[in-house]
Amino acid sequence: MALVAAVLLQSGCRENTKIRSKVLPANDTVGVSSYVLPCITHTYYDGFAITSTDIGGIPIYQGVGVYEDPFFGTMTGSTFFQVTTTSYSNPFSDMKVDSAILVLPYSGFTFGDTGNTSITQTYQVFYMQDSLSDPSTVNYYANTTKPIDLANPLSDPTTVNLSKLRDSFGYNTLASTTPGLRIKLRLPALFRYLAPAVNILAASTDPIQDFFNAFHGICVMPSNTRQGAAAIPYFQLDGSNAYNRAGILVYYHDPAATPVPDTDYVEQYFFTTSLCSHFNNITRSYSRYPVNQLLHSNQSNDSIITLQNQPGTSLDIVIPGIKSLPEGVINNAQLQLRLIPAYNPDSTLLPERLYPVGVGSASYPSGIGTGLEYNLADRYPVTSLSPLAYMDGYYHTVNVNGTNVRTYTLNLPREVMNSIAAKNDTLHIHINGTQDYYGAFKMIAGGGSYRDTMYQPKLIVVYSKL
Repeated sequence: MALVAAVLLQSGCRENTKIRSKVLPANDTVGVSSYVLPCITHTYYDGFAITSTDIGGIPIYQGVGVYEDPFFGTMTGSTFFQVTTTSYSNPFSDMKVDSAILVLPYSGFTFGDTGNTSITQTYQVFYMQDSLSDPSTVNYYANTTKPIDLANPLSDPTTVNLSKLRDSFGYNTLASTTPGLRIKLRLPALFRYLAPAVNILAASTDPIQDFFNAFHGICVMPSNTRQGAAAIPYFQLDGSNAYNRAGILVYYHDPAATPVPDTDYVEQYFFTTSLCSHFNNITRSYSRYPVNQLLHSNQSNDSIITLQNQPGTSLDIVIPGIKSLPEGVINNAQLQLRLIPAYNPDSTLLPERLYPVGVGSASYPSGIGTGLEYNLADRYPVTSLSPLAYMDGYYHTVNVNGTNVRTYTLNLPREVMNSIAAKNDTLHIHINGTQDYYGAFKMIAGGGSYRDTMYQPKLIVVYSKL
């Protein structure tokens, strides 16, 4: 590693092409030049993802199913969530329950091969045997799990054609245009847990909490985790009203009515953001797939690097040679990561945005321990979104020697200037994707030793000469 770093320190050079990125000025301006530092790259697994996040105005999406990718392996998603009610009594007294269904509204997004209309996923619903904590005080993660009642499943395995999730449906006589997943529930299994919960409501002084204590919640998961598909849908737990939120609908009627009617009533047990906790359990299996070689690479500088939304593969970037930068006023310092066309066809669902953090060393930055992550200087103030807007993180089409190359760009001038001021020679950065859709999206970029230098990552520093 030390030998590679020494070689790279001496390989920084002036860019011999004109840079035409939308966010990086061209280097042909009088008195303005650019300097290029190459990177040492690796892929690592980052399983950290808080999947119980509730941010006002942002929908709560959950990936459910088994997705299989020929390069990245398999991803398995299950959703765990609570439901509540506004009817603080037992509505089923002296009534005949006809049926019950679980509803998961479709978010409109499916990750994978959405052009194949024959892809299916098979789901099953279970009762959660452990309660969840207050959503305002506790975080749950992608690796969180809760015990479920496997002996008494709430539904039979139900196979769904993913292309049909976009179809709208209604609830009883109440119109709705919300597409989603509907699974018929097994009444004996459901009322094994639901009946005690509704029986305590009328006499309860805290019906919401008492209902949670008696009916812990439900889990929707793939019925066979070994049966992968080329696409995984994302569902939305929250909605604008009770009819387009995730939950359970129970249909019933009054058997004493004359004549005996078809189902007259529907009782709703639904997810509501302010009260109900939730999390998306996401697991990965890389062992039999090409990406596993990158995760266990012993190369000093890998030729390709990969990134997925967390939890998933992430980027480890080391940029040596900060001390070799010429003296001058730094206008910008932009890290460019260039996608390899052969690995990223136009149909690839690429990460929307990249987010970098620094990794501390023994000497830089001051007060940060070795190996600990910190916010880069360009991210401050963290209470504002303006720094993120400048840092960019999106991909652009950059013209390199006459070739258009899809390139993710990250602007880091303040961090570079801080490093220079501290007489630090090496920047160490971790880069992750967003957590909007847990585990989705993918990219394969050129690494520091990729055979075609045009696709190698680089830090391009634009400065004005003194």
